[in-house]
Amino acid sequence: MTRRRRAVAHRTVAQRLKLWDRKLEPDTYAVYLTQVKDMARDKFLRYQAVHEYLIKIVKDVVSKHPEETARQHAYMWFAQGLWYCTQRYSDAALQREADALFLYYLALGLREYVLREVACRLGVKISDWSTLLERIGMSEDVIYRGTKRALAETLHGVDVNVTDATYEYDPATGNLTKIVIKDKVTGRTKVIHLEYDAEGNLIHKWEEWV
Repeated sequence: MTRRRRAVAHRTVAQRLKLWDRKLEPDTYAVYLTQVKDMARDKFLRYQAVHEYLIKIVKDVVSKHPEETARQHAYMWFAQGLWYCTQRYSDAALQREADALFLYYLALGLREYVLREVACRLGVKISDWSTLLERIGMSEDVIYRGTKRALAETLHGVDVNVTDATYEYDPATGNLTKIVIKDKVTGRTKVIHLEYDAEGNLIHKWEEWV
């Protein structure tokens, strides 16, 4: 049987002010402070070491990008938030939290390359854009599907391909080792790598966007 919740009394502005005033009476506050100050001092000291470490990381990264010096404090907030995530989460949960924090500060106008480098220095790799967009329901295919269709309809009478593909072969074996596909609409390039065993059998295939 669950415990019944106590009814919450409605308080007026004056009542809230009175409660605040009573809690912050010097004599009352001194009792709390006396009890917790030693513990708080130890925690404050430990965090200052972390804070100094974060400051050093941010300064080192931003120093490579002088155009971002004026926003160094904002990058510090990002680093601090990311550090808190590493203390609270792990594995997939940490990845989601870090990616969300990255997108938030990116939306505030900070530079992607600086944010990613700061995160890397803290041991966190921000997901690539295909993963980020899929997570918020905006996969690359969804974003560019209409553009590609419109281009295809516009060029329906012209022999034009919206992608360029080049192929690389191993001169010793003749095996296809790399396919480079450039999308003329998005300007992005996808590289497909192929790896073979000694007998020439395909054993590994992976893709990357460059």
